[in-house]
This record gives sequence, structure tokens and C-alpha cells, in this order.
Amino acid sequence: MFKTTLVAAGIALAALPAMAGILTFDIDRTFIQGKDQKDIDETSFNMGAAGTFLVDPGVSGEYLDLTFPGSGTFSTIGTELKGYSFLRSFAAGETIGLKTFTSNTAIGDDWDTVLVANQTQGVWDKSHNGFLGFLSDEGNYGWLRYDYARVAGATSTLTLLDGAFAEKAGQSIIVPSQPAPVPIPFSAALLAGGLAGLGVMRRRKPKA
Repeated sequence: MFKTTLVAAGIALAALPAMAGILTFDIDRTFIQGKDQKDIDETSFNMGAAGTFLVDPGVSGEYLDLTFPGSGTFSTIGTELKGYSFLRSFAAGETIGLKTFTSNTAIGDDWDTVLVANQTQGVWDKSHNGFLGFLSDEGNYGWLRYDYARVAGATSTLTLLDGAFAEKAGQSIIVPSQPAPVPIPFSAALLAGGLAGLGVMRRRKPKA
């Protein structure tokens, strides 16, 4: 009976939507910068097959910058301030791909930013949330989910929550309407299904 339950659990798992082609990662870090704030340390995030990106590689306060080493880049709005390119904010349902990266996109060690010496551009002058589109140095399109809080003339608070990217280089990715699901290893899910089946069998066992 136990073997039958495991087989049934395996069939149920096989019927779940496939997640192949999209890889996810968590960040859960908050960065505050602006007037009277100390400069934050350079922080590097590893996205596995999609490479790495850096938060605030600058050398002074009142800046909040992101960049990819090498050939990676973020999608920008085409507006620059003091040599910095302001990041574009994406919403659920939008596609991140070749058309969202223009000649104005900062590449390599040029900095993409949400704050330059307490000045902002685009949606960054007010509090909001959304997604940042990126093209990694490995050629993968992806997104970073964020929350942003803005105190005019004072500070900007950027919380990077999680992210995802297309496993295949050059493949577009659609911004989700819900948080990215966390893949469960098949073996662990199978065991959980089997244990649940045993619980049902135990409840149905006739009393002596």
C-alpha cells in the first residue's frame, strides 16, 4: 500500500506546472542612502548561472548605485545625471527582453542608479514598488523585485526582495504578478506526499 501511495504522489507531482527555464534567487536586503547618511559598503550578490551584481560601488554618501561587473547591465530610462543612468521600473505582466535595453543603457562598470547626491529621476522621486530588469554578464534576462521608500531631499530606502532570470541566454522573461514560487526538490516532495498518504491510511485503519 505504501508503494502505491508513493507512485500516486509521483504522478500528482508530475502534473504540476513545469518550472523549467526560470531560475530564482532571494536577496532580502535593505539599503538606505541620502542626506547625512554614511556611505554603505559595496555589497556583491551572486545569482548563480546569471553572474553577479553590486550595490553601491561608489565612494561617497548620498548615492545608491547598482552595477554588473563585465558586460552585465540594468534597463534604464535613458536619463542621466552626473554620468549615472537612472533605472527603469517594470510592472507585472511586462516583458523584459531585447527591446527593453536601449543605447542609453549603462554597460559594464558604468553605474545605474536610483539616487545621485539626493537627486532622483523618473519614478524614483516617490515611494513605490516594482521590478528592475537586467541583462546579466552571462546574457540572461531577468528581474529584481524591490520596494522603494523616498523622503524628498533626505533619504532613499531600497529593499531588494528576490529575483529570477531565464535559464537560457537571450530568452525574454515576463514579470510575474505574484512572488516567484520556490522550487521543491522532487525527492523531498515525494517523501512528503508519501507521509501524507500514510497519515490517511492510519486514520482509515479499522479499530480493533
